[in-house]
Amino acid sequence: MSRVPTVASADLRRAYRERRLWGAVVLLGAMFLPSTASIAASGHRTIGAFLLQMPLDLVTFALVVVAAVGYDAVVGERTSGRVRFLLGRPCTRRDLVLGKLLSRAVVVAVALALVLGLANVLVARGYGRAHLAAFWTMGAWVLLYGVVWTAVAVGYSAAFASGYRTLAALVATYVTFSPDFGVWSVLVRPLFALAVTGSPDAPTYEVLANAPAWLRVTERLNPLTDFWYAMRWSVEAVGPGTPTGSPLPHVIGTGVFLLFGAVPLVAGLRRFEVADLGDEGGGGPSWGDRLWRAIADARGRIAGGRSGPAAAGGRPRALAVARADVRHALQSWVVLGALAVFVLLVVPQLWQGIETSTATTVTEALADIPQTFGLPVLVLGIAVGYGAVAGERETGTVRLVLGLPVTRRDVVAGALLSRLAITAATVVPLLAFAEVLVVVRFGGVHPAAMLAWSGSVLGFALVWTSVVVGLSAATASRYRTLAAVGGTYLLFGTDVGLWGPVVRPLLALVFTGEASVRGFVHDADGGPLWFRYADGLNPFVSLETFQAGLFVAAGRAPEYVSATAPWFLYSVAILFLFGAVPVSLGYRRFDGSDLG
Repeated sequence: MSRVPTVASADLRRAYRERRLWGAVVLLGAMFLPSTASIAASGHRTIGAFLLQMPLDLVTFALVVVAAVGYDAVVGERTSGRVRFLLGRPCTRRDLVLGKLLSRAVVVAVALALVLGLANVLVARGYGRAHLAAFWTMGAWVLLYGVVWTAVAVGYSAAFASGYRTLAALVATYVTFSPDFGVWSVLVRPLFALAVTGSPDAPTYEVLANAPAWLRVTERLNPLTDFWYAMRWSVEAVGPGTPTGSPLPHVIGTGVFLLFGAVPLVAGLRRFEVADLGDEGGGGPSWGDRLWRAIADARGRIAGGRSGPAAAGGRPRALAVARADVRHALQSWVVLGALAVFVLLVVPQLWQGIETSTATTVTEALADIPQTFGLPVLVLGIAVGYGAVAGERETGTVRLVLGLPVTRRDVVAGALLSRLAITAATVVPLLAFAEVLVVVRFGGVHPAAMLAWSGSVLGFALVWTSVVVGLSAATASRYRTLAAVGGTYLLFGTDVGLWGPVVRPLLALVFTGEASVRGFVHDADGGPLWFRYADGLNPFVSLETFQAGLFVAAGRAPEYVSATAPWFLYSVAILFLFGAVPVSLGYRRFDGSDLG
């Protein structure tokens, strides 16, 4: 008799006690539901358009829950040593993997169902009725999306011996297939076009049915594209709208999407079945040991016979810690994976974006370059900085380091310097790559515009990394750091966070007595003075003003972009405080914490 249900039942009880799971579910609801409520209440979209637009955000946020629930499903048992205990019972490795899949798929499905249920209530309030058939047809596809991605996550978790490698594989898979990024259109599609037509330029199309047969087959090889087409056809067949074409291609596409989940699961299961589970910890030194040894080797530079103000100020000690931490960080799969993901996210987008068309001028193309770096910079800063101090506290290495002639201030300052250096060394080459594309495609250097986009991108990358390192110093574990970073982004996010639907109305209520910004966000002059100052406290809003000011100063701002010197300086001050305050508070909290 299969022991899969027994394994799944026991794992479900453990999973529902994990704060990481509930934190991911709360984050999913907090990032998705406020924007859903505002859009549904606005009435700007028909119910048919709304039901096809809503999953765009939901499935992206759902991957946060999938990653939180699935990435350590199997590998977590291996790294903790519990896997040998579990397999000592009447349970095979196949039972363990399939039981984990069943339990984690149930968790993801329940979490998504809760959020979808609340979203359906918002739809009923905004559109007058719930549109149950169309809504839950879309909802069923979203649930299937979560379950398939859970199979991918559990497969990777079974295949790898490290949770970080599992996360890196998940991110790389999403970046490769997602329509939001350019890897498929910049790398994969041109390879097929080159093989079929002899040219890497694939023809464009408005409707896939009008594309050449080879291109239709190529697009159908992307499982996420298959998912979107099949979901759209199903929703239009049930609810408002008229489905186009035969259902047969969508049936085949659904099969491809299911294979997308099945192949990693089967491959991970086979790899796990032959894996050696005898020594999961590995025989080499841990990353923390390497950090301690690197700093210990630098004792001559730390204590180094220096005296006087330099030694008293601790600058040589902080620099020695920073040098050792750079070597330590670059041995981390998380950091190395983040660097690879950063390149995968940015390069295809630059390749596609740095060009002109009938609707885009050179000036507008140059002004759009910083937007390409937005999400990748957030991912890079989190991966580089979240374990800077908290990771050393978890491993206990920080106590060894503090046994050397190193203070807590040196540890924080050294970690900050090293992580800022890694961020800068990652961002600058891609800024140079962007300039090369500008020169080749636009036939000019455009030095002022280059300084404008480089300054805005690099400035925000350093500020955001400082925030993450500061939060890492303030918390005692990497998971708490990630939760704090997620909460920070949730608060200040204007598109998917709480700032637009919650904070701005509260500000308006304080100043005007009405919980409405009445279109201030879209006013040409930025709205009333109180709104501009209050809204500018959001660092992401100030970043937009900062970027606009740089392009205005460079003389390459589009007509719709404006920024005056006072508001530019105000945005600079807010961005500086956004980076400095978490570092200061993080150091103070770390300095007063008990590391025993």
